[in-house]
Amino acid sequence: MLAGRALELGIDPAQFVFPLAGTDAHDTYAVSERRDLHSSPAIHAAGQRLFALGGVGPGDVDHLDLYSCFPSAVQVGAQELGFDEERELTVTGGLPFAGGPLNNYVTHSIATMVERLRRNPGSLGMVTANGGFLTKHAMALYSTTPSERGFVWADVQDVVDAIPPTPVDEAFVGEGTIEAYTVMHDKAGPEVALIAVRTPGGARTWAQSRDTTTMDQMLAAEAIGLTASIADDGTFTLT
Repeated sequence: MLAGRALELGIDPAQFVFPLAGTDAHDTYAVSERRDLHSSPAIHAAGQRLFALGGVGPGDVDHLDLYSCFPSAVQVGAQELGFDEERELTVTGGLPFAGGPLNNYVTHSIATMVERLRRNPGSLGMVTANGGFLTKHAMALYSTTPSERGFVWADVQDVVDAIPPTPVDEAFVGEGTIEAYTVMHDKAGPEVALIAVRTPGGARTWAQSRDTTTMDQMLAAEAIGLTASIADDGTFTLT
C-alpha cells in the first residue's frame, strides 16, 4: 500500500513500515550439479546486492529472520550473509516452532518483523525466504524510516548462472573422496549411509551402504575427506 493511500484510509503514520530493498535468485536446481554442498552462491549474491541497494551491511541489521526449514539452511544463510550465528537469527522463533501453513511461513515472519519494527522505530529489519533444497531465495530490508529513492529490487540470477555446473558421473566405479554424507535411521536404528563423492576427475557421484559396521564408523567419526570405493551396483566401502 502506498503511504498516501494509507493516510487517506486514516492509518496512523506511526504504524508505517516500509520495504526498502529486495533481491532474489536461485541456486542450480539440480543439487548434483552444484559447485559444492555446503554453500549457496545465490544467497551470497542476493545478500551482497541487497546490502548495496540499502547502503548497509550485516552489522547494520537490528532485527533478522533467516528462513529456518532445517538447521543447515540457517547455517548456510548466516555464513553467506555475514551474520554471526551467536546473534538473534529469528524474530518468530523459527519455522519449526512458529510454523505457518504450507509455504506461508514468510508471511508470518514479515508480519512479526513489522511488529518488531513498530516497537523500535528507526531500526532496520531483514527477512529471508527459501524454497526447494535450499534452492530459491528472496530477501528484503524493512524499516519505519522510508528510503529517499523508494523501494528498489534486483534479480542477481546472472551472477549465479555464471558459475560452471559440476559434472555428474552416475556410472563411476572406483575410488573417490567423500564430500558429504548422512546416515539415515528408521525406528530400529541406522538404515542406510548415503555419500556424495568427488571422483579423481572432479565429477560428482553418489553411493550408498547398508553395512552396519560402515554406518557405525560414519556415526562415530567424521567421514568427509575419507576415500570410498564405489562398486558397479552403486554401493561403497570405506578404504
